[in-house]
Amino acid sequence: MIDPVRSMALKNPHGLALEGPETQWTYAELDGVVEERASRLSTLGAGPGVKVLLASELNIEAVEVVHSVFRTRSTLVPVNPRLLLGNEAFDQVNPEIVLVSKTLRKKYSPLLKNYNDRSDLAVDSDLLSVWVSKNLDEFKPDQLDGSANLPAALIFTSGTEGISKTIQISHEALEHSAYAIGSRLSLAATDRWYASLSLGHVGGLALVHRAAWNGATLLVDGEFSTERLVGMIEDREITHTSLVPTMLHDLIGTRGTKQVPSSLKVLIVGGAPTNESLLNEALSLGYPIVLTYGMTETCSQVTTATVELVKQKPGTAGAPIHGLEVKIDDEEIFVRGPTVASDVTDEEGWFATGDLGGIDESGHLWVRGRQRDIIITGGVNVDPLRVANEIREVAGVSDAVVVGLENERWGETVGALVVLESCESMSESAILEILSVKLSKSELPRTISFAERIPTSPNGKIDFATVQSLLRS
Repeated sequence: MIDPVRSMALKNPHGLALEGPETQWTYAELDGVVEERASRLSTLGAGPGVKVLLASELNIEAVEVVHSVFRTRSTLVPVNPRLLLGNEAFDQVNPEIVLVSKTLRKKYSPLLKNYNDRSDLAVDSDLLSVWVSKNLDEFKPDQLDGSANLPAALIFTSGTEGISKTIQISHEALEHSAYAIGSRLSLAATDRWYASLSLGHVGGLALVHRAAWNGATLLVDGEFSTERLVGMIEDREITHTSLVPTMLHDLIGTRGTKQVPSSLKVLIVGGAPTNESLLNEALSLGYPIVLTYGMTETCSQVTTATVELVKQKPGTAGAPIHGLEVKIDDEEIFVRGPTVASDVTDEEGWFATGDLGGIDESGHLWVRGRQRDIIITGGVNVDPLRVANEIREVAGVSDAVVVGLENERWGETVGALVVLESCESMSESAILEILSVKLSKSELPRTISFAERIPTSPNGKIDFATVQSLLRS
């Protein structure tokens, strides 16, 4: 394991590491704070094999905790503050130490009956409360196999069907990802990264690690909002950040046609498919879009298309980053390499992603959707992304999402939730009339409903379960 904060404190001690609304830390200063926090965590019992759950908004203190937990060689379990873990999920992780922000204490208190409050040992007890399992004394880290490859973090999957499992993220995966992405995007110590994603999202955790690995400045300013992102771009001169498509959509809607500052070098967009109309609009406005394909099981990015490539071939996710392999088997995307979690691969190291795609003659990946998203209606396969893209092309439509709805006769039927542009009014029949010349009969939605916006999960991805519920009602 390489400690990126300690490494940068030695290489560039006066380089700016962290910048908050009112606080700045150089790498030397951050190293000192991380060391103090790590020492207190060790006093509480942190160490190899110990799981430390962090439930906090993304702020300066949370970033310091991330690096401190890594320094103790404990396993970090970051939780999106918008997600309250249930007893089952909490027991599944069974953390030995729990760090909870002040605003979440009441929500988490029912889960902490078997924990002792040790906030007296917190660096800032007014911001973070510290709870230690009453069973921690029974934990014997000295009995661990010294060769055990203990995970750096456990990340809850962010599927649309709720929290289901955790994925192990190794130190080696974080390090390889930081190096490979840094190489693909020519990242440098002069970069200014806005921490836009929750630490409970693999992209958010990887971003924090990557910024320190490359000696860049990480700008942290609480929970993401579109207004905050606009301020970061226009007033604080960020150069890089990571977004999911919904965030990009809202950014464009807020800034309109205002010129994109030259200081903004990269908007990494991933986590969900970026529809063609949104991508074309972003490019026409001058946003420096980088498209990526990845997931929790691969420690974020698998393939990455640079700004130049996205302009040349809009829609491609690019070639695999250094050290990773991608293959297509029966239209499904398979991934192999050092960032892939070892417990999700087959005997040859391949991970079946469940995503559909193809690789062109230049070795660039094109993602078409998920196998399980394919709608089978009356024995005919329907691609929901294709249908949604055609709906978005209808004049007066701002956005749309298409899903399969269970049907006794057809197995599934096509349903569409549509968002109209402001001041627009349109009927279901009018949309179907336009679509009927572009789509087959099987592809035409049998159910269309309208909403003010597409429902999203706490991580900013489309909440398909809520979409289906709205369409059924």
